[in-house]
Amino acid sequence: MKRAAVIANDPVAEEAAQDFLVSAGSAVGAALAGFFAAAGASSGVLLGPVSVLVAGVGTGARCFDGRMRQPGVGQKRPRGTKANEPIPEAARVAVPVSVPALMVAAAYDGGQKLTSVLRAGIQRAKRSGSESRAELLSKVRSYGAGLFVEAGFVRGLLRVAGPSQGGLLGPGDFSAIPQLDVPAVERRVGEASFTEVPWAAEAATIGEAHGLGTGYVVAAVDVRGVFAAVAYRRVIDGLFIDEFELEAPLLASPTLRGVARLTPGAPLPAPAPLALVQRADSPVVELIASPGALCLDPAQPGLRLSRNAETLAVEGRRLG
Repeated sequence: MKRAAVIANDPVAEEAAQDFLVSAGSAVGAALAGFFAAAGASSGVLLGPVSVLVAGVGTGARCFDGRMRQPGVGQKRPRGTKANEPIPEAARVAVPVSVPALMVAAAYDGGQKLTSVLRAGIQRAKRSGSESRAELLSKVRSYGAGLFVEAGFVRGLLRVAGPSQGGLLGPGDFSAIPQLDVPAVERRVGEASFTEVPWAAEAATIGEAHGLGTGYVVAAVDVRGVFAAVAYRRVIDGLFIDEFELEAPLLASPTLRGVARLTPGAPLPAPAPLALVQRADSPVVELIASPGALCLDPAQPGLRLSRNAETLAVEGRRLG
């Protein structure tokens, strides 16, 4: 009888998460290891939005807000682009918050050793010939959330998406990001209770052609009954940053002449196609996800990870 399991629609993430779960036994560390493996293997993952859901660590279900932020904190409003002018790609580059959010999640589960969490990601980057990406992931291993204010990382992003390039990013965007850790919310549908991230409802407002790429979820449950899942995207048409061998999603709202700008620092809508589900008449808790969708479709989840609170048996299934 299995008492711990991993499920993902990304084989790279699933392999890394499974290896971590076997060696370290932590669902949170496994989900994070899976994400970073995907980030090492692909240029379009690390700088994208993430939604993290964790339950069972003794503090209630928690969410970690890796939504990207609107750039421009601490800067004067730029004049903006005229209606008949092309919008520079740099003006659509948003502030990445994935690393700070994931590091806060790691701390909630006893501070997983980042060497183990990042190992597969660094190896994957090197295997793909992306030495610069491997070096950046090594900095995540060394600095943790401090990468967000590390001078080399900040300068690298400003060089391609700062005002000199027609972008909106500024040094103020890389100060501490508030409210990365928030309680999960609960909604009831008949006899079922859905526990999900607070921004799940806004995901339905995102247009399909919003530059978000392909969606993935990596989820794990460990022998303690802790569930952890990370929903992330793989962007393929963003702004490529040669210095880091990474692709920046084009999700920011550009400043347009004569139009009120979006508040700098505001979270940008992000997919959140995952939830924990429990029915009143059942001992089974399930984490379900619709990885390719913008929001969860409970009737047609692509992934299902379940644990029986009475027998402690777990099962992971891909559906459809």
